[in-house]
Amino acid sequence: MHTQPPWLNLDSVKKLEELLESAARVVIFSHRNPDGDTIGGNISLRLGLEARDIEVASVCADPLPHMYDIMPGCDVFRQEWDHANVDMYMNVDGSSTTQLVFPEKDPSLLDGRVPFVSIDHHISNALFGTLNVVVPDACSTTFILYFLFKELRWKITPLMATHLLLGLYYDTGSFMHSNTTHEVLQVASELTQLGADRNMVMNVLYRQRTVGQLKVWGRALERLEKTEEGVVISGVMQKDIHECGAHNDEVSGVVDYVNSVGDAKFSVLLSEDATKGIVKGSTRTRRDDVDLAAFCKKFGGGGHQKASGFGLSGSLRYEEIYHFETNDHTELTF
Repeated sequence: MHTQPPWLNLDSVKKLEELLESAARVVIFSHRNPDGDTIGGNISLRLGLEARDIEVASVCADPLPHMYDIMPGCDVFRQEWDHANVDMYMNVDGSSTTQLVFPEKDPSLLDGRVPFVSIDHHISNALFGTLNVVVPDACSTTFILYFLFKELRWKITPLMATHLLLGLYYDTGSFMHSNTTHEVLQVASELTQLGADRNMVMNVLYRQRTVGQLKVWGRALERLEKTEEGVVISGVMQKDIHECGAHNDEVSGVVDYVNSVGDAKFSVLLSEDATKGIVKGSTRTRRDDVDLAAFCKKFGGGGHQKASGFGLSGSLRYEEIYHFETNDHTELTF
């Protein structure tokens, strides 16, 4: 039997329901460098709205990683929409306007004339929406959406359940991260009962490695070093990606292997994306006394205490394994 979680604000649910009653056209934003949670959240929400005869545009500033090509529903994302005919904007899993890109470029999206509903689970969320459903203790945004759908009395179809499960799997590291609670496992079980295709989720996330991807991961692992402070670090340059025949979006998954060093304080993977002119940093830790959200905030990023990221404009130059410098003269030393 469905039980309302104590963190769910029923006033917010009621307000959302009221806003949706008068909405005919909705735009749902996913954050840049889209991952399984923002993708699964966007598509499951889209399907729920479409079942209510609401026209939906799924928008993301960046193309989806290639591994999601086989996932049903992931071919609908676009980078533009009809601004003149929008009744509501929604954000799933973006913690800032910088992450969503479009509101940063066009602040009028947040001027209040059109409601902006933000649904997220990052402790670093800037609460930029006119209605914010932000639950930092939630393991994923799809976890929040599951309970929202229940409270709104929406039928969760097998495809919606599959996308919700995708977000759970992605943001818990296949239930290996410390954010995996018994409530998370219970929701995963309920989604499976609702028809979620677990094999599809596993195929998307873990069974589509390319030779190029494994080669570039090999370079990252080959360069692993641990500093005197206990920070495990590695880096991948654009030339590595090119020489290995990989895509830029195939690099990030190796950070979880970097984080498998048992006595590490935390782990950092730096990767150059020359196509966007940025250096991306992905950080992970298993320790309770390390706050990576605060660490990444120093570089304009954010996320969770144990898993966060940032991006800096410039290019990556490798000198020592734990010293990198972008071309705008920002030095990163760990």
